[in-house]
Amino acid sequence: MRNKISALVCALLLAATAAPAPGQEQADEVLLVRTRAVFIDVLVRDKKTGEAVTGLKPENFRVLDDGKPRPLTYFSGEGAERKRPLALILVLNLPLYVEKPEVMEQIISALGTLRPDDEVAVMQVWAERNGPRPLSFIYRSKLVLDLTRDREKTYAALREVQKFAQRNRPEVEELLSLKAAMKAGWKDVLRNPDPTMQNPPMDITVAPDFEAAVDKAPLIAAKERPNSQVVVIESTDDDTLATYAQSREVTRRLLATGVTYNGLILKRDLFGKLVHFTGRVVSPMLGMRYEMTSHYSRQTGGEVAQVGSPESFAAAVSRIINDLSARYSLGFALTDADRDDGRLHKLEVKVKGRDARGRERKFTVTARKGYYMSTDSPESPTPAPGRVKNLASLAGAQ
Repeated sequence: MRNKISALVCALLLAATAAPAPGQEQADEVLLVRTRAVFIDVLVRDKKTGEAVTGLKPENFRVLDDGKPRPLTYFSGEGAERKRPLALILVLNLPLYVEKPEVMEQIISALGTLRPDDEVAVMQVWAERNGPRPLSFIYRSKLVLDLTRDREKTYAALREVQKFAQRNRPEVEELLSLKAAMKAGWKDVLRNPDPTMQNPPMDITVAPDFEAAVDKAPLIAAKERPNSQVVVIESTDDDTLATYAQSREVTRRLLATGVTYNGLILKRDLFGKLVHFTGRVVSPMLGMRYEMTSHYSRQTGGEVAQVGSPESFAAAVSRIINDLSARYSLGFALTDADRDDGRLHKLEVKVKGRDARGRERKFTVTARKGYYMSTDSPESPTPAPGRVKNLASLAGAQ
């Protein structure tokens, strides 16, 4: 089947599936999470205006656990003092938008609205040339700053990331250019036909030490910051691939540790749309799930924002950060009859309310889709699975 796909697009998919899955080095890490209460952060927006809705009361909310209503034993309104401090991990995909100083300053301004006891970590991910061959790149990650309450250190780290993005952009101009990618790739195919695709025209690999936030965040939540609310904001092209088994396990780990994932999805140009369309069509044939950042965001109750300019990128980061304080916190207690069966319990949050004229209001509700209780046996842990990343769609973003 792969021979029927264009050589370039096939190479992109092969580069993703052949790359070593980040996080495999931590395969011996084990998460066992036990809780006798379930907490849900809920963001409610007006369906018409998109604005966050304030002033709701406990009676406006209804929580269904596997379809059965649960009485609320904890409620905190929007803007109220949060029960737990944040451990916010900001993941910046370079160099897109991030190289502009005004973007970074707006992000810094948004971070300034956090509580003093909230912590922020900064990660950067980027591509760089991998040898002399045209269109050969390696994808890397770096924890620029670990979780800290020191805002000055955070701001300094972000400005360093911005400067690095400026330096890095010339390294990946070919990867960012549709014309250059198509021209160099097809020339290579014509010179060296390779029907087996063992020598694809675009060679993109993942560094062996690549660390993905989707793997790191649950470990932080379970071991380093068990009393904090771990939140990830990641900028990405969202051309991510994972096997169904991997995606289920990553989702389990995120839900079990209460991590909230948020995605800033970069809008695509013509080439990016081609890669994206092909990925959506081909990934089920390869037994893989596509658009993983969006998937994890929906499952954990995070937000997904489409960004297509430096201004919209900065505004989206600011909005997600500001909306963290606009969320309601709901909780219900588990009883002795609730067995620690280790399976996914589906959650649904329904919100009803009326306007000043007594008419039913329409809301959009963002909340995590379920929760896990640990199994009773400590002898059945599941290792960290990592994920697979399709790097090539960076070529489709501007």
